[in-house]
Amino acid sequence: MVRDFATQREVFERMTVAAVTLDDPLTAEREMDQAFAALLRYRRPIYIEIPRDMVHCPLTSSMKPFCIEDQPSDPAALEEAISEVRIMLASAKRPAMLVGAEVGRFGLQDDLARLVERLNIPIASTLLGKSVIREDHPLYVGVYGGLIAREDVQQFINDSDCLLILGSILSDVEDLDATSPLLSEGRTIHATADRVAIKHHRYESIKFQDFVQGLVRSPLPSFSQSQRPLPARTTPAPSAPDLDAPVTLEGLFRHLDTVLTEKTVVIADVGESLFAAADLHVRHRFEFLSPAYYTSMGFAVPAALGASFADPSLRPIVLVGDGAFQMTGTELASCVRYGQAPIVIILNNRGYSTEREILEGPFNDVHEWQYDKVCDLIGGGKGSRVSTQREFEQRLGAAFADHSQLHLLNVLLSPNDRSPGMVRLARRLGKKLSTDKP
Repeated sequence: MVRDFATQREVFERMTVAAVTLDDPLTAEREMDQAFAALLRYRRPIYIEIPRDMVHCPLTSSMKPFCIEDQPSDPAALEEAISEVRIMLASAKRPAMLVGAEVGRFGLQDDLARLVERLNIPIASTLLGKSVIREDHPLYVGVYGGLIAREDVQQFINDSDCLLILGSILSDVEDLDATSPLLSEGRTIHATADRVAIKHHRYESIKFQDFVQGLVRSPLPSFSQSQRPLPARTTPAPSAPDLDAPVTLEGLFRHLDTVLTEKTVVIADVGESLFAAADLHVRHRFEFLSPAYYTSMGFAVPAALGASFADPSLRPIVLVGDGAFQMTGTELASCVRYGQAPIVIILNNRGYSTEREILEGPFNDVHEWQYDKVCDLIGGGKGSRVSTQREFEQRLGAAFADHSQLHLLNVLLSPNDRSPGMVRLARRLGKKLSTDKP
């Protein structure tokens, strides 16, 4: 207990869509119903607290199946909203779509694919929504938003005269803020679990999944092939790398991009792991996981544990910095315990590269661990120390060939090495800070 008995619940109230304490047998069922209804409505976490001296306390009412009241969308409002979308699209010359993580959370990937192909318009994803649609889809243009997206993708989406935004959540790693011309000029249709907003109109009584499925059923206009050239999917390949030279982020991610399959799920921690991974091409749907907030450092290794339980047929490829690994890396012991076999790639640049870009100093340095020996510590898996491009490709190939155990690659990088995503972030952040000065 900290301060009083309500403190812990009050903390989680700020991070969940429902937080309840089941301390009264007369109301416990109703409170659980309300919490689970919020879980289903918003597809976000809930918090349920049970005092330890009441765990075995019987409920006083008869045990009935949970009856979660779920109000349907207002049919008149839904029809009006879809009609307004139809009118906007009918007058558009440069329509586009931007999708986020909620499309996957609500299981609407198939509906999204049908909608995109019927409209025949270009589609980008937010960083959290990366891989919600196949990244080899001919209409997919790349990752948009935040400070790390490619300039050509940003410009392409910003030039749209009608942008359909589905399931995009504002967060630290992606933003379409209120000052964006897309929003201020009324060029957007923005639907999330919280609300549907079309131009400057808000519909509070429409559920997200009903809106998306209503669009799929509606006779919306179909566009001929866009006259605008789509952004290039890849950057030109450099000359063949020197395999015996020190490994670099560019070489590491370029090779990793060639070996991803439909049976791998990429899990990126915050920092350089995430910024560099933004340019990877995920081969299948919804197989890229990342945190929404920079303060979620240490996300990737525990997320790999959860992803393996959720879909054992997928092999997690974990991208994690040395600082983030030191926070939660010992969760690999649970992977060993449950027979999981993630491939963990530690980007060991001996510190916090994002902070180095903001303000250099010894406070950004991280004490060096012998990460490749962690597997000896936890009693399972195989650790490798990697210093050259050849070693990286060989160790990664061996890890892909061995599904019997986890593999950890301690990749030694220069503290000065930067990915294109990090460079874009630093440049835009610097520009933003300079324009914000009084």
